[in-house]
Amino acid sequence: MKTNPINNTLGGKTIAFPNVIVKTRYGNVNLKSIIENKRIIICTNPSVLIPKTAEGRNRFESALKQLKKLNFHLIGFNKNTFEEHLFCVNWLNSHMEDCLIFPIYYLPKNEVKKNLEEMLSKEILIDNPIYFIDKMGNTQSIINGDDTKNNNLENIVELASKMVLSDQNFANSINRLEN
Repeated sequence: MKTNPINNTLGGKTIAFPNVIVKTRYGNVNLKSIIENKRIIICTNPSVLIPKTAEGRNRFESALKQLKKLNFHLIGFNKNTFEEHLFCVNWLNSHMEDCLIFPIYYLPKNEVKKNLEEMLSKEILIDNPIYFIDKMGNTQSIINGDDTKNNNLENIVELASKMVLSDQNFANSINRLEN
């Protein structure tokens, strides 16, 4: 089985995701303590993911369940207005099962993008990036959240599943089957 390669927008570099401080109801927490040993997808504009229709809500819920099966965790960083942030959090809490609710943090200064730009020594020209973080806490890929094909949770799940497949070592699996 051959899979298509994942386009790494970082040019093959392994960049540790910035350890920004996020505000929780329990106080300020370093992001690294939340994301360690987990596959993470960080969406910097989660409000675009919120569906407008009942059919969209069902697809959204299905996509969240698929992310769980792939062992990915979704985190939102809302950098827009605080009202938009509250809308996202309230919608999620009132429309989704508890097991599907993901944290959305309010980070108006977009510290993540600034820190990554310093590490990459170049400007990230994407306004609403979506970051894919591996279990080691490294940024695996960055996609454009403003692109209509990327700001849909179903498409994000599809990319996540390709990443899971590309991480598999099929040669070892075949060797184990032959023995």
